[in-house]
Amino acid sequence: MQSLREGDVVVVTLGPGEEIVASLLEAAAAHNIKGGCLMGLGSTSEVEISFFDPAKKEYVPRVFKEPMEIGAMVGNFSRIEGEPHVHVHITVSGPELLAFTGHLARGVVGTACEIYIRTIPRTIERFRDPEAGFNPLKLA
Repeated sequence: MQSLREGDVVVVTLGPGEEIVASLLEAAAAHNIKGGCLMGLGSTSEVEISFFDPAKKEYVPRVFKEPMEIGAMVGNFSRIEGEPHVHVHITVSGPELLAFTGHLARGVVGTACEIYIRTIPRTIERFRDPEAGFNPLKLA
């Protein structure tokens, strides 16, 4: 992972084999990101995305172990109990150009991944909500 910060923007570039979510958490720690949003593109060699089933209050995963283009990747940064947290949704497509989208659980970079992060100075908090099955934002 390579990253640089210019004002309130952090640019991250990932190479083949690097894991996207872990790299975003590493960038959050390295640049002290307490809140912000991200957008990115690139490709994956393997990706796990999931759909949140509100009736079951759980994420239903699907793994793609093939080269996929990242058509869009958006998300946000926050903190849970003081630790960096990243929430990312991704749209990927294979050679048939059929799109699959969902919550990014894990993604291994194929050829490259480029991510722009817009930070804010304020800490954005999340809280654990077992009844909801996910960790919503807590804005105060």
